[in-house]
Amino acid sequence: MNQTAHSSSISARFAAAAQSYHEESNVQRTVSEKLDASMPTMEEIDSILEIGCGTGLLTELLLRRFPRALIYAVDIARPMIDLARERIGECGRIRWHAADARQFRPERDFPLIISSSALHWMTPVSETVKRLGGMLEPGGKLVSALMVKGTLGELHAARTRLFPIRTAPLCLPGAEEVLEAIAAAGLKVERSSGEVLRERYDSAHAFLRSLNRQGVTGTANSGCKLLNRTELRKLTGYYDQKFAAPEGGVFATYSVLYVTARRPATAQPAH
Repeated sequence: MNQTAHSSSISARFAAAAQSYHEESNVQRTVSEKLDASMPTMEEIDSILEIGCGTGLLTELLLRRFPRALIYAVDIARPMIDLARERIGECGRIRWHAADARQFRPERDFPLIISSSALHWMTPVSETVKRLGGMLEPGGKLVSALMVKGTLGELHAARTRLFPIRTAPLCLPGAEEVLEAIAAAGLKVERSSGEVLRERYDSAHAFLRSLNRQGVTGTANSGCKLLNRTELRKLTGYYDQKFAAPEGGVFATYSVLYVTARRPATAQPAH
């Protein structure tokens, strides 16, 4: 699938799932809160570019964390933007943009570019990071939290075990791949850390339904063949048994990379 088709597919899925995405986004909410809490309040920041703002989970936090900043909030799915605006209300410090971040180019650079639970959708990550680095001011920072390899590993293992021919390789970037892409873009990594979040669901059926309501088609990648009802019943039965949570229901893990990188004040990022 080429980049344009991939972007259109993601846009359509998230556009259709905007309302239910917000209701189901427990992991994304947790990651946004941790990303926000990791940053000091910097009143001197006058502008921020937020990539993949979704329904505004992080945007709300940024408004409080950076009281003087003008926030350019970008998302590829307009219904996500619409819901974020409805939730937050009219705010003179937010500029909403429904656009693919890899093609968005405002007439300014930024002291801070931030993204939560979004960059892993923008493949290849090397091109995305290179473009974002080119929109940083000298000395500016890129702060991101993104899902990396290992996310939904249980689901992928179950599919591979039951339907190997109908299961594509995972396309999420690895943590090292992301860090290498940042370095190749001419940015210096100041801090990075990994975390594995474990989320519990009432059943495998509830888990798959939650993924669907988030605009994810049941796996962490875009190449798997859709399963029919009989295959889905087999999959959920296997998952219920193999990945049962001690407290009841089932679990799924999400591997998150948190990273802060700076554009050197005296050097140009890679172009």
